[in-house]
Amino acid sequence: MKGTIEYMLPKDTKAVMRLFREVAEEMQSKASKRNLPTAPPYSEAELRRRAKNKGSVFLVVRLGAEVVGFLLGRVSDHTGSVHWIGIDKRYRNRQYGQGLILRALTEFQNRDCYEAKVFTYPEFDASYKLFEKCGFKKSAHIEKEFFGADLAMMTRKLRRAPAGATTKKIVLAGEAGQGVKIMSQVLARILAKLGKDVSLNVVYGAAVRGGEIEAELIYSDRRIDVPFIERADIRVQLAGTSNRRFKAKEVIIEDSVCGGECKHCAFRCPASHRVPFCQISTEAFGSPIFVNMIALGRLLRLIGIEIEKLYFRKELPALFLEENLSAIRYGYTFRD
Repeated sequence: MKGTIEYMLPKDTKAVMRLFREVAEEMQSKASKRNLPTAPPYSEAELRRRAKNKGSVFLVVRLGAEVVGFLLGRVSDHTGSVHWIGIDKRYRNRQYGQGLILRALTEFQNRDCYEAKVFTYPEFDASYKLFEKCGFKKSAHIEKEFFGADLAMMTRKLRRAPAGATTKKIVLAGEAGQGVKIMSQVLARILAKLGKDVSLNVVYGAAVRGGEIEAELIYSDRRIDVPFIERADIRVQLAGTSNRRFKAKEVIIEDSVCGGECKHCAFRCPASHRVPFCQISTEAFGSPIFVNMIALGRLLRLIGIEIEKLYFRKELPALFLEENLSAIRYGYTFRD
């Protein structure tokens, strides 16, 4: 009987989770490092919820009534990402893995993606060679010291991107003391490690203490010629501001700035982008100082930087390291 590649259905969740765990445990048993995943990063309920997301590309290999393989991917910002892939040990060497990847690439192309990417662990040669066989090339190497494990980012171009399409402009804004500078520096280093050209300018208000602060960050697959922002793609606003004339396509804003309900002001942000960062920080972490890391997690998700395999300990302050890591993951997975 020949297997078929289909979209994952709700009834497939248990089978996919079983394979998911087997893949993670197999990786751990073969790895020389102890910090690789030992279990799937989310529950069955979370897997079902993610499968309903319009950006998800969740595929399975079906052999009769049995699910013998899976691929979990996502489309974000014209990029298709393969997060996880696994084949039942009993059914390997039948080109099911290659079939899943090629089907995912077709889905990415149909959803207007310019490129596809995947993170692989270099010590697992089979995975690296499989993606290489499907047209992926290594575009960046991320050392253990940065994310806690050696990683290779592999990409495959799907079509030519329009001029400027691979360049993103982000403004991070708030009050002095909210960690906007640290947040911008962490984000800049992450993007640089992923092979992006990065420009970062931090602008302080005139006040000696307190006052406003803005960080202007640009990243691109090409050389950045003009390191200044007239109109941002994304603005993260953590506090009220006197600057009501800024231009941004999307705004993520601290909910208290809106006073609890939309005022139809210059921010023009959807309800889903009004997040109670300060309240979350205080209630979930016992202090308002983690606002910036929660917001960073939210931003990483919005721009399509996957953190499920990444542990960027080196880039965070040693003080409150574990809390900062938890805050990033909290912001990344936060739902209204």
